[in-house]
Amino acid sequence: MEKYKFMKNFALILISLSVIIFEATAHAQNKPQFFIDFRPLADSLGKAYDLPPCLILGVAYQESGGGTSTVAKKLNNHFGIVGDCRYDISKHQSKYRYYPSVLDSYIGFCKLVASKKFYSAMKGSDDVDLWLKKLSAAGYAPSPKWPIAISKIIKNYCD
Repeated sequence: MEKYKFMKNFALILISLSVIIFEATAHAQNKPQFFIDFRPLADSLGKAYDLPPCLILGVAYQESGGGTSTVAKKLNNHFGIVGDCRYDISKHQSKYRYYPSVLDSYIGFCKLVASKKFYSAMKGSDDVDLWLKKLSAAGYAPSPKWPIAISKIIKNYCD
């Protein structure tokens, strides 16, 4: 009888571990390559600017279509930051800022966030949802749906 209980418990543990491993693998396989590629950069800049790395990644992913938008590809702008373009796209100027490299756009985003009035009070906080609300209220993306959309992206892909 004791041997039967042991085998039953052992089987339950194996099944539980299999489910956990399967779910973790499925989650990793569903993560867009964007989050894998840009996570080290977001981690580094997050430390340098006291920003949550997932805030940086979530905004970049949303604003650049996962790095596939025209603005991301031609202007190296992963954040949809408006400004002096200095780059001619098909004979017309863009309202979006041109960056010499994608790295420069990530630094530009961090500097932009650091220039906001709310930054000093939020600096070092891991509350991504509050960061998103503050950014939206400061005019970065005034749509009330923007923070919700980014938050979903972060919850789904950034861990």
